[in-house]
Amino acid sequence: VPLLIFAFSLHFIGFLVSAYRWRGLLRAQSKNASIRYLMQSYIVSAFFNNFLPSTIGGDAIRAYDSWKLGQTKSEAVAVVFVDRFLGILVLMLFAVVAVLFSPQLTENVPSLYLWVGLGTFAVVVVGWLIFVPSQWMPKLLQKLPIPGKIKEKLLSILSAFLAFQGKKQVLTIALIWSVILQVNVVFHHFLISEALGLQIPLAAFFLIVPLATFIMMIPISINAIGVRESVFVLFFSAYAISSSEAIAFSWIIYGMVLILGVIGGITYALRRQ
Repeated sequence: VPLLIFAFSLHFIGFLVSAYRWRGLLRAQSKNASIRYLMQSYIVSAFFNNFLPSTIGGDAIRAYDSWKLGQTKSEAVAVVFVDRFLGILVLMLFAVVAVLFSPQLTENVPSLYLWVGLGTFAVVVVGWLIFVPSQWMPKLLQKLPIPGKIKEKLLSILSAFLAFQGKKQVLTIALIWSVILQVNVVFHHFLISEALGLQIPLAAFFLIVPLATFIMMIPISINAIGVRESVFVLFFSAYAISSSEAIAFSWIIYGMVLILGVIGGITYALRRQ
């Protein structure tokens, strides 16, 4: 039980770290917000995650809260996307390194190399489009046969992303916060496995967690219900963990998510007063 309580408390450490990362990105857009406001937004988004597809549905709430700070809608979407993307980038870096040191997992799930490769390729492409300074994208978009209003909106969104280009210090600091955050996420999963006595090495979670997170972002079900269980059953089988134990692990994680949702719902109600 103490390990489970500790694992649950890591959620709030994660919210705090995430809030500092988000504030840094907002400042790059000449906006500011208190850490308390941003933490509340993260907690409220945990409530809405329980009603929206995938595990990132609550990002819509964070985008709305960014917009309330005086951002345009395009800027609000951009800052939340970049914030989320930096987390995914670090997770994929973890996976690339961990896949080299997790022979037991890769031998039992050979397709992991393909998954990590495809995930890394996607992250690199998106990162290049966002962060590598270039003006060819707006020019290309101008030439495409797209209706005026849609083109204008796309150019507005693209302009919001281009605002982060060249701001190396901001992005470097945000990346450091992302590393701290994702190490926290990995330890959260590891502590739950230790509480259940699963005896899965810590190094394995640096591969399992990124891939599981990546898969659960796909909008297949509400808050990744069903997807979460299937992913951990597959990966844990490499360590001779039974399906029932893997499902118990995923249900504990989801149970904590539901508790966070209740806290988020209360926070949302108090904010509206």
